[in-house]
Amino acid sequence: MGRVIRAWRTHPYHGRHPISQDQAASWVGMSQAQLSRIENGPPVVHLDRLAQWAAVLHIPEDRLWFALPAANEELDEKEGTVNRRQFLSSTAATAASGFLYDPSIPAQPIGDHEAVDWLAWHLWQNRKDELDPSRIPQPISHRLNAHPHVLRTAGGAYRFTDPALTDVLVAHRVFGDIAQGSGHLLATAQTSHATDLTISALAAENEQARRGLTAWMRSGATAVLRVNSAGILAKVGAADLSDAAISAIRSDRDARHLYVTAVASRVLELPWGRAADLSGATNTHAADWTLGEGDGTKAWASRRLADELANNRDAAARWCSAVLLATCIDVEDTRMRSALMLAVKNEPCRENLRAYAAVLAGATPLKIG
Repeated sequence: MGRVIRAWRTHPYHGRHPISQDQAASWVGMSQAQLSRIENGPPVVHLDRLAQWAAVLHIPEDRLWFALPAANEELDEKEGTVNRRQFLSSTAATAASGFLYDPSIPAQPIGDHEAVDWLAWHLWQNRKDELDPSRIPQPISHRLNAHPHVLRTAGGAYRFTDPALTDVLVAHRVFGDIAQGSGHLLATAQTSHATDLTISALAAENEQARRGLTAWMRSGATAVLRVNSAGILAKVGAADLSDAAISAIRSDRDARHLYVTAVASRVLELPWGRAADLSGATNTHAADWTLGEGDGTKAWASRRLADELANNRDAAARWCSAVLLATCIDVEDTRMRSALMLAVKNEPCRENLRAYAAVLAGATPLKIG
């Protein structure tokens, strides 16, 4: 595989200048030195890494000298929707950490940037604010021990001084992949609201990235890739991109389920599974709004969702909130109708205007053609 990668990088197809080791390595979360060892060292023998490079280089399956592992079942057979957690063991996790555990590769010094990037990626993939030291390779922990933005908890776990650093670092890493025309990292796990905001700010200044995101949003191979692409475009701040993103989500059942679930989880402070149940119920207009103790009521939920209609940083989240509102709002509630009318007054996206009109009429936005 090392010889294949080198031949691909230096092929005349790429023009006068070959693809650098730095650039190719960044696509799978490696450093230039690590890729150099693959190209010049012993053959790669781990099937997951071979499959990963085959996917990155778009090598046709009939040209491979090894059998690809069976594709992961990314659809939840019971619900018919994509299960977010199944992506956490995908090839991107291997890209971020596999080289550190490969006994065939001698341990090599790594830099501070690689160490904090590794920590951010693993915190993000595991949806945690801290990581147990037993899960961190010694070369990484050695660097983290002296890093000014990393601290140790009383129990010895590693975390950033500011949890927001995780989203920032991951966002820059994923955007680097997008800017190179690859959706590999974007397809590995559903991005968070905070990560999307950073990526969207970067994409706003990069036309090539926006074109790639638009293509993946409409015809990406997985629902996670499609929903992540739509989520980023919906946060760029351009009404035309927002309308395109909402239209794509509305017509894509799996992507819609993921986006509505994410909004329900964030806005209503629900576990992912419970939020997914509410998202699925929007198709039948028969959601169970028994959310929990205290303020976890239908009226509380409708207020929270109405407040989300003023979220000017995510047009698709506003649309998803309208979808959820349609199943819980009392259309005779004067306060809620006032909130919807105010949203209509301030809304720049035509898709959302149509959604709000549907809710005010006692209908669901999902029925709008």
